[in-house]
Amino acid sequence: MIVFNLVCKSCQFEFEGCFDNSKDYEKQLRKNIINCPNCNSSSIKKFLMSPNLSKKSNSKKHSKNKKTVINNIKKYKKIIEKNFDYVGSNFTEEAKKMKYGEIDERPIYGEASLDQTKELLDEEISVVPLPWTPSKKTN
Repeated sequence: MIVFNLVCKSCQFEFEGCFDNSKDYEKQLRKNIINCPNCNSSSIKKFLMSPNLSKKSNSKKHSKNKKTVINNIKKYKKIIEKNFDYVGSNFTEEAKKMKYGEIDERPIYGEASLDQTKELLDEEISVVPLPWTPSKKTN
């Protein structure tokens, strides 16, 4: 199947036509089968077409999106490290103490295993995984 951009010689209306191949287009043109959808004239010619080439990959666009995501992650990391308390491996215990009023609530971040995370979610304690490894260490 091939698609040609066509133009009516009478009214200059542009439209597309689908054909099995170039020979099929020529055959239909000779038999006056192709008509303008605007004025019904059979005086038609092929219009300038751009080749239908597939793009490699939008590497520039993809690269730009990737850089934007990385920059956003860096921005959020700075905000969290500046405004949240790093509690390291004590994250689960600290989150539970806040939930049950044993300590004052505050923004925290740290590490938790998958089982610990499930345990927090079961106790209706909201947690969000961070897309980086914390750079702070506790002793």
